[in-house]
Amino acid sequence: MTVACALALTLGMTSCGSVGLVGAVYTGYTEPAAVTSNELGSKVGQASAISVLGVAAAGDAGINKAAKQAGITKVSHVDKKIVSVLGLFTKVTYTVYGE
Repeated sequence: MTVACALALTLGMTSCGSVGLVGAVYTGYTEPAAVTSNELGSKVGQASAISVLGVAAAGDAGINKAAKQAGITKVSHVDKKIVSVLGLFTKVTYTVYGE
């Protein structure tokens, strides 16, 4: 019984504040984050941030950073990719498409 309670508590804590799909052991998916009326462009930029143990987080996953990295001035759409292992390591990457 104690193991089951500990597991339930751990799983509940790993999804705290999370929206979307959450896997108990591994989470990995891409979802749309934003869209505009601009046509699909040929440029692609990415920006990421990570979290380790839920204690420390770092990075600039901003759309502006991703757009500047690729020289994009007209954003067509943005995707958000989330990868997490046991809730101990999480990486969020925004991919910006445009011209």
